[in-house]
Amino acid sequence: MDNLFKNKWFIRIISLLLAVLLWVSINVDDNMDSDSQWFNNTSSVTEVMNDIPLEVQFDSEEYVVTGLPQNVTVSVEGPNSAVAPVVRQQNFTAFVDLNDLGPGTHEVTVQHSGISNQLSVSIEPQVVEVTIEEKESQNFPVTIDLINESQIENEYTVGEAEIDPSEVTITGSSAAIDRVASVKAIMDVGEADETLEDIEAPVKVYDAQGNELNVLLDPTTVDVTVPITRSEKDVPISFEPAGEAPEGVEVDSINSETDSVTISGPNDVLEEIENFEDIPVDVSEVTEDETVEVDIPLPDEVSGVDPETVEVEVEVEEVTEELE
Repeated sequence: MDNLFKNKWFIRIISLLLAVLLWVSINVDDNMDSDSQWFNNTSSVTEVMNDIPLEVQFDSEEYVVTGLPQNVTVSVEGPNSAVAPVVRQQNFTAFVDLNDLGPGTHEVTVQHSGISNQLSVSIEPQVVEVTIEEKESQNFPVTIDLINESQIENEYTVGEAEIDPSEVTITGSSAAIDRVASVKAIMDVGEADETLEDIEAPVKVYDAQGNELNVLLDPTTVDVTVPITRSEKDVPISFEPAGEAPEGVEVDSINSETDSVTISGPNDVLEEIENFEDIPVDVSEVTEDETVEVDIPLPDEVSGVDPETVEVEVEVEEVTEELE
């Protein structure tokens, strides 16, 4: 073995073999890196992005546009290194450009911007039909639409609502303006037991069939005041003497300057009461003309009366017994 290492040809052959092995190793690594790089650059992926907002470019001061979808589907295809950031960030725009078009119905192509030209892009729908109409504005009065009014307790009454402002400006196509049948402020009164004052309520626009119309409103809300008070009713009153007048006295008349009182309570109870008749006035101790305070009795389920007492003038006359 020692003789082999001393042989110069043996040393030369071993060196040559080592050099060849080193060259092969380096070239294999380079080829693998090159293949990997080529694979990464040329492999293609496809990603689909749904619900991408569709923007519209047009003269919004002069026209209104209908018929366009709110969203589109965008697909991108290309190297993963270019596709991934587009899908992740979605910092591109899908749009239709209507600036060079006038009133009428048109078919337009959905375009895009902000996507790398390394990628193949497809949009669904690719072509959309759009209607352009001249803008029109008109003022309409607002009425109130109370919801959940049935939840208010029976002893309360809902008064006439006040709306501020009392009308709004509706802007849209002339066809849409012609379809306007009612403009309502929607107010939820729920279980309210007191006046709702200056409550902001949304405004809705409807056609004759009750369908909500897609038009522009100014303002979109109004302030509403809904009076909610305890139910009351004015009823006439009358009186009658009660008890025996003292000996030698006779009641001539019973009068009061108050001829009615206000009662409060459940609506169905108040509807049944027409008057307070023959309220008793105790005359058992009246010996001369005098004014007495009389309590107003409350019928069943009536929660209050105003006034609670009434001044009554009792006039009497002396009675002289005839001698036999």
